[in-house]
Amino acid sequence: MRHRACSSKSGRAVKDRFIRQLIRFLSALSQIARGRRPQPVPESVRRIVVFQMSGVGDLLLITPALRALHRLYPMAAIDIVTYSLNNAAFLFRFPYMREGCEFLLFDLELRRVVGASFWRAFMKPIRFMRKTPVDIYISFHHAWLPQWYLLELWLAVRSKARFRVGINPDYVSDHGVFDRSVPESFLDGRHYRPFFLDVVGLLGDCGKDLTTECPLVPQEIEAARDRIRRAMPTRHRVVCLHVGATHFAQRWPLDRFRELAKRLVAEGCGIVLVGTRGEYILTEQVVEGLPHGSYLNTAGTTDLFQMAALIDASHLFIGNDSGPMHVAIARRRPTIGLIGPGKPRYHLYELNEAVMLLNPVPFNFRNQKDAAFPWAITVDEVYTAAKDLLK
Repeated sequence: MRHRACSSKSGRAVKDRFIRQLIRFLSALSQIARGRRPQPVPESVRRIVVFQMSGVGDLLLITPALRALHRLYPMAAIDIVTYSLNNAAFLFRFPYMREGCEFLLFDLELRRVVGASFWRAFMKPIRFMRKTPVDIYISFHHAWLPQWYLLELWLAVRSKARFRVGINPDYVSDHGVFDRSVPESFLDGRHYRPFFLDVVGLLGDCGKDLTTECPLVPQEIEAARDRIRRAMPTRHRVVCLHVGATHFAQRWPLDRFRELAKRLVAEGCGIVLVGTRGEYILTEQVVEGLPHGSYLNTAGTTDLFQMAALIDASHLFIGNDSGPMHVAIARRRPTIGLIGPGKPRYHLYELNEAVMLLNPVPFNFRNQKDAAFPWAITVDEVYTAAKDLLK
């Protein structure tokens, strides 16, 4: 068994080395074939295509960059290629955002490149981009798998954009398939927001505004407040909890969430739980034993905007490093983030934006995303931080 595991890792390493060499070769070839392109003047730019994958949190983190992009090119409509349009729904509330196209990058495997399903998925964003000419193509996605980088760079070439900017892996010299690029090493030790502004900065002065945005309409917020009032009429301070996360290792233990909820309810607070349908089983364990009228479990019953409105209607948000935490910060709610494994690129917010409780135990997250994580953040620490923010 151990021998097979070692052989599998060795095989992946060989494949990754080959793909890196291929990326280097194709990037150099692209530079020679493309030559130096002049940057389009703002008045001539009518369509920009943005590329960004992943979840709600990743998309929220590009909102400062999108805002800066719009300031540089006020006449342009911005389209997006992304993994899930449901996750990106809030972006289309910005007046400068127009259309989106799903690209199932994480589901594609190079070993299936000869299959019809691979090409259907890969050609979908290409057809989307070629509907009308693309003036600027800008990639914000920072991929760590070489095969993802290969497909992304290939997509950039096939966009036929007049000008291309994006993020290059460090093993690519010069700008590769882009006309201008930033190396991924610029991200080391930084939050994604200033890094994404660096990408837009390749096109002009983008300022330093790092504020994220998640637009809601007043009716959505009032509907959330009404739902909370009806469920917990005697609770006048409300704490919103999100107990889930993409990976098991990112989840603060449920028994600690349960104890925290009990303490907050004893202090007179009401508890709102948000999450996906798959997280409902987790939220039910947290509210087990709480008195009727002291909690509202909405996991699996809301869309993105309803969830964001419930967070907005609460006095405090406490949750793991996941999409709802980024929503809470974008809605300017007092926020406590429970940060276990993972790099600061996701949670390195300013002190006046959120309280981030960082787990002190080091952990190799990349290879153990679903392993039991040695959490050292205690209920007392979180409860004390919560009381301070609720004052």
